[in-house]
Amino acid sequence: MQFTEHDQTIIITVSVSAEAMTAEQVQQGLQDAGYSRCFFFQAQLDNLLAEYQQLQLKVKGAILAANSKELRYPIAEKRAAQLTFEISEDKMKAVAFITAAWGGTPISANALVKAAQDIGIIFGFNKDNIIRLVQEASRVEPGTRLKADIAFGREVKHGLPSRFEPLLPEMVSRRKQPLVDSDAKADLRDFGAIPAVSEGDKLMRRLPPTSGEPGFTVTGVKTEPLPGVRIEWQLGTGVGLAVDDDDLLLASQDGLPRAIENGATVDEVFTVAQVDLTSGHIIFKGSVVVTGNVTAGMKVIAGGNVFIKGVVEGLLIEAGGDINIGGAIIGHQIVAGNEQEYSTRIKAQGDVYCNMAQYSAIECKGHVHATKYLMHCAVDAHSVLVGTPDKINGKVVGGHYLLAQNLSCGQLGSPSSGVVIVKLNRLLLPILEQQTLLRTQVAEAKALMDELKEQIDSQKKLLAGQPADPQLQMFEQEFLQQRQLGMALLAELRELESQRQQILQTLDVKVTQQLFSAVEIQFAQESVRSRREYGPSVVKIADGRPVILPL
Repeated sequence: MQFTEHDQTIIITVSVSAEAMTAEQVQQGLQDAGYSRCFFFQAQLDNLLAEYQQLQLKVKGAILAANSKELRYPIAEKRAAQLTFEISEDKMKAVAFITAAWGGTPISANALVKAAQDIGIIFGFNKDNIIRLVQEASRVEPGTRLKADIAFGREVKHGLPSRFEPLLPEMVSRRKQPLVDSDAKADLRDFGAIPAVSEGDKLMRRLPPTSGEPGFTVTGVKTEPLPGVRIEWQLGTGVGLAVDDDDLLLASQDGLPRAIENGATVDEVFTVAQVDLTSGHIIFKGSVVVTGNVTAGMKVIAGGNVFIKGVVEGLLIEAGGDINIGGAIIGHQIVAGNEQEYSTRIKAQGDVYCNMAQYSAIECKGHVHATKYLMHCAVDAHSVLVGTPDKINGKVVGGHYLLAQNLSCGQLGSPSSGVVIVKLNRLLLPILEQQTLLRTQVAEAKALMDELKEQIDSQKKLLAGQPADPQLQMFEQEFLQQRQLGMALLAELRELESQRQQILQTLDVKVTQQLFSAVEIQFAQESVRSRREYGPSVVKIADGRPVILPL
């Protein structure tokens, strides 16, 4: 049995003898000759064995002399690896497909790139993916089909508008966390030095807009970027531009710096040791610093930030920025008819930070951060964190919470089963109201369409094939207008529902230690109530409904 190669075809030559020949012997011989990875012709093997057996009988019967007859059959074939490409519809990705060679020439990385270039793929080749694909194709079983993403387009990066970079680290529009010492424990009484600036200090720099980067498809089509736009300063009080640099903002007076949108302001600072009957209410257009306490019945109203290092028992603390209270907020319940009110109200346009709060109403557009606990409070905020960002171990006991995003704490509720109601509806309620209004408008449009349809049908019967009169045309025109209105309303409804579903997926309540019973958490019309005690838990929407899951 011999094997020879001719034009990529492997030919077997066998001398017929009295000895039997099997398929296993042929395949072993093919392997020994180094052709085991070639494409095997099974039909040719069957023909070879059949003819060999017929001639073998003649040899055994002395009709034919042994080894006097040779059989030659093509038994296998070398086939080179096959390469094809696929370009995505948006031409931002190209995929290569390799069918592993049957003993023939494999695809090299260079050959793959050249073949891709020949069909128009010229940009964004991924060298690692290409090398990995051709190496794997050389190792797998012959005929195996592999694929890999071998080129990627580049999305156009439009230019960024002017950006405003604060030059003072303490000049922020929102306070994110309390001051911590080297042991990573919150110092509940110390907010550090009040951030202040002097006239002439540098506050903020305007960075120029960028030109952007062009985008390319894998076929080399270029998309030019839109350049960023120059945004003008929004100058608050107490600031001004540098004489020789209109991209640099300076303080024009001493005070407390505060970032605003596209600019900054320097608030005048009013400092008082204590707010009580002696000082009277504090109402100031700038920022207020109270180094002591705010006693019962007193008000602090500021246009900027409010810093209070002591305890707050006052009637109202209101700020145009953040409210930072180093001590506790201590309020009391007030029963006014059937309504439950609180003796202390905290209201901020920014964030509210405190050590602890009880029996108080806290309202802010930003976030509420309480280091230790919130007890029987009414909170209206974007989110609530009780504890510290790196150790969420604070307690929420009783109270009502209307939030836009989430609540995170160590313990939620109490063993005495004090009711806690958390409504994650601050963003959802306006959408639900809009949806209700739109559904009413859709119903009205549908009713009017039904009425117009009846009038159109009735008018057509009266005309009985006569030319349409102006009244019929008016009815038909109004019907089309109502249908267009209805379709627009339905599209708006679908968009609102998409927004609602996206918001729902971002809402959650995280409890890192213990979730007690009698805690109700609402997600719009859906709600879940804890009926027992749980360990670390997260409450969120899963499969379209609120559930309590292990954290």
